[in-house]
Amino acid sequence: MKLEVRRAKALKGEFRLPPDRTQAQLSSLLALLAPGRTLLRGWQSTPEWEHVREWLVGIGAVANLDAEGLVVGPGPDLRERAEFVIDPFLPAGMASGVLCLAAGFSAPDRPVSVVHSPQSAPLVATWKDLLREAGWVAQGKEVDGMHQWVFRGRTPPLRELVCRGSRARLAWTLAGLASREGLEFQEPAQAPDPLEDSLPSFGLQVETVRAESSPEEDEMRRRMQRMRGPVRKLETRKVPAVLSLPTADVRLRGDLDLAGWCAVTGCLRRGTDAMLVDVTLPNARAGLFGCLRRMGADIEIVRKSESRGMPSGDIRVRHGRMVGRKFDAQDVPGLGHFAAFLAVAAVSAEAETVLSGLSDLRVEHDDRLLALADGLRAFGVGVGLFPDGLVLRGEEQPGAEEADAKGCADVALALHALAGSCAGRTELDGAGTIPVAWPHLLRVLAPEDS
Repeated sequence: MKLEVRRAKALKGEFRLPPDRTQAQLSSLLALLAPGRTLLRGWQSTPEWEHVREWLVGIGAVANLDAEGLVVGPGPDLRERAEFVIDPFLPAGMASGVLCLAAGFSAPDRPVSVVHSPQSAPLVATWKDLLREAGWVAQGKEVDGMHQWVFRGRTPPLRELVCRGSRARLAWTLAGLASREGLEFQEPAQAPDPLEDSLPSFGLQVETVRAESSPEEDEMRRRMQRMRGPVRKLETRKVPAVLSLPTADVRLRGDLDLAGWCAVTGCLRRGTDAMLVDVTLPNARAGLFGCLRRMGADIEIVRKSESRGMPSGDIRVRHGRMVGRKFDAQDVPGLGHFAAFLAVAAVSAEAETVLSGLSDLRVEHDDRLLALADGLRAFGVGVGLFPDGLVLRGEEQPGAEEADAKGCADVALALHALAGSCAGRTELDGAGTIPVAWPHLLRVLAPEDS
């Protein structure tokens, strides 16, 4: 799908963004593990969420609207289902989550199959490989032109399970909770948790076990650092083994991805002075604003609060003079989530910007970093791509008649911000997610006093 994007004015005024779609999707998935009814307060209808509701109803789950929001529940026999069909209209977060839940529901004597269209194969393959790595047994075949994966429970891997990215952590946590057996794995210290703004609402957290190291181990680590550079210490994470989750009352805050769009727009458009009200700010996804401040952007979190473990705040965004910096995922929690926004903001910066440690974005079936690099090149931006990152230099007068986001939602939203800040108009291809997930983007972001 192509979108025509024209140059827009600077953002000015106060904006109350629609609910955070990532928080809503993850809370809905967790609600399917709770026997009661979970309320998502502040839920707003979009074409994407209507697809989700229809799918939930289709599998026998509860997805009803009331005066306060959306009520979600699992239905009486969800765990007994032998087959789940991934609707091609489901958002990527829901589709991958369903695959993880199905794997967790399965057992050697009770296989669970997941059926999907060939178009969904790249997405499913990535998450299926992560589940296999953690020991879930999966066999694939083709049935009547559709792809089918049959899960048969989990055989713990012989080696120690080490998590190498946020996707793996999310997949293993969801599948571990669904299995009712929990899961234990190792992960670099201070790694961000993509579920951190959803699990607390259900009274849960992934436990961190910090082992005491001996002086000999500390000395060995220092030697390794001198030889190979920084070595991140691993910590043990324990996903709790629970029979079911309690019901939750979830307050959906402002969409963090749209807040990122606003922040990038502020970096690109002179005269921007906008206040974003009550935005969700989980550590796993909110590092964009700190990175932009390091580059010189005028961004301030003027109020920050926390409710049931979910941080949120008001963000003031103003235009500022930008200078390129170096960012590595080992030092910047959640860099992979907002790399596209950071790269687009760097188009307005002096000197080079380097983003590294992003191999998680370059998986075989879903190379989002390549899509981002090609999209920026279409605007005349000089981009160098390497195995786990990219380097780019700012461009004084970027512009493109055509650009392609290749179906990547984060890349599409970031390129949309860039296209709306360039002279003329841009035909943005592969951006069908935007009108579905964020309909009428500029109308939704109209100031409250307009």
